[in-house]
This record gives sequence, C-alpha cells and structure tokens, in this order.
Amino acid sequence: MRRAVAVEVRQLRYFVTVAECEHFGRAAEVLHIVQPAVSKQVARLERELGLTLFDRSHRRARLTPDGRAFLVHARDALRGIDRAAAAAVDIAAGNVGLLRIGSSLVFTPRIEAALAAVRDAHPGVTLQVTSSASTTGQLAALAAGDLDAAFVAAPSPTAGVRVHHLWDEPLLLAVPAAYAHTAGNLAALAELPLARSAHADNPDIHDLITAACRAAGFTPRVGPTLTRAQDLLAGPLASAQCWTLLPAGLVTQDFAAVAFVEPDPPIRVPAALALPDPAPRAAALSLLTAAQTATASRPAPPHTG
Repeated sequence: MRRAVAVEVRQLRYFVTVAECEHFGRAAEVLHIVQPAVSKQVARLERELGLTLFDRSHRRARLTPDGRAFLVHARDALRGIDRAAAAAVDIAAGNVGLLRIGSSLVFTPRIEAALAAVRDAHPGVTLQVTSSASTTGQLAALAAGDLDAAFVAAPSPTAGVRVHHLWDEPLLLAVPAAYAHTAGNLAALAELPLARSAHADNPDIHDLITAACRAAGFTPRVGPTLTRAQDLLAGPLASAQCWTLLPAGLVTQDFAAVAFVEPDPPIRVPAALALPDPAPRAAALSLLTAAQTATASRPAPPHTG
C-alpha cells in the first residue's frame, strides 16, 4: 500500500527553480526569497518523498537520477496547477462556463442577434436559455442567483436586480374576426371578457392593460387566464369567448376566426435586460452591450397585419 505524500505547491516551484538554476542561491534570487528558505523547503520535499533530489557535494546543485526523473512530474504538476488557476480566473470573470439566461419575452431577431454576438465574443461560454411567461418568476430567479441574465417585459423593481431598458414592444389586439373593424377602439370590446396572464406573473403589464381599458371608459371583464397564446387563439378566442393583447413579435400565424388589430392609441410594453446587482458576469455585460446594439440597429417595425 502506497504511503500518502503531502507535497506543497511552493516546494515543487522551489525544486524546479533550483533544478533550472543549478544553484540554491541563484534560485533564491529568482524566487525573491532568502536562500535558507529555499534550502529548507527542498529538504522537506526530499524527506516527504523519500528521495535525494540534488547532489550537494559540489558548488552547483546537480540533480540526482531520482531528481531528474521527478523533475518531469513536478513540471507537469505545476503546469496543471497553473492551468487550473487560470481557469478559475476565467470562471470568476465569466469568460468560460455556463451563462444562464431567462426570458419572458418573445425571441425577436434583436434577442437572437444579441445571443449570437455573445457566442462569438465568448466562445468558452455555453448559453443556457430558458423561457417563462412570468416576468416575476424570471426576476426572482435572477435575484436568487439561479439566472445570470433575463430578458423581461415591464419588470417591477426587485432587490438585487438592475434593469436596463432596451425597447418598447407594441401590443396587438387579438379579437374574434367579427370585431376586426371596430376593435381599434377598445370601448368596442367592453362587453367581451379579457384573457390575460395572472396578475402575480406580470403585474406591470396587467396594470398597464387595465389602465388602457379604463382610459377607453370601461373596466375589463375577467376572462380566461392566458398561459399559451396558441391554445387561447385556437380555442376560446376563435370561439368569440374573449379577446387579448399579444406582443407584435408573437403574431406569426394567421387564424381565420381571429383578427389582429393595432389599438388606438398604441399600447407598448417596456422590454428590458435584467442583470444581478452588483457584479454581473463579463459575458452577461457583453449580452447587455449586444442587446443595446441590436436594439439600435433593429428598430421595432410598425405592424402591418
């Protein structure tokens, strides 16, 4: 059974330096320490290993055969330690590893462009993207350290999170086809229940829509809870049981029984990137820069459906 050996990194460094300098005094100068400290640590290493590493019978410190054999392994060990230390620095800086990104927004070309830019700038970082309809849930995950960044819609102030506004996403009315020519005026929808996400999931969007309805002269009737837009469009909305508001970027499919109408006046939802506060990772800051660049270069086009 092999005896456990306790070797310190500094002992390996001192040994390799003495071997390269072939002199304890010159090695001490290179290491910027006094010679007795070098001699003491090398002697401790020899005792721990049970080997004589240097022939000290001459003025020069010459490696013994055992010393030459061990030098190969000592250098390999130090290279591995240096690589591990450099990797730790990169991980701490966010240059490698996993970047966990959440989103309660539709994945528009702007977001896709920002993600692509981060992949190019940080090839050592793997992007893990998860989506959820709940802005509140995304912010809570970010504050808890379960996410590194999150694209969110109309975010509420959250401790431990800093929000960076990117653009205003226009909302479209999704209404039964029979309301296509009148729905631009929200008052025409006063008698039809409104489907929307739970208040707890997106309180600011919920309140924004309520305010728009009240400005049109009515309080919206409670309709189905909006979870998956496609299910709502194909089911209750196509059956003329409700209406809803959806981000323009989400409207990618035509439904014969459903019309998409721009409200007058327009209703827009702030879209933002939320990051931990303080100390977001380097890759997360790159994501912010890329998202801001993509927003500036891709202004939201007017909907013409």
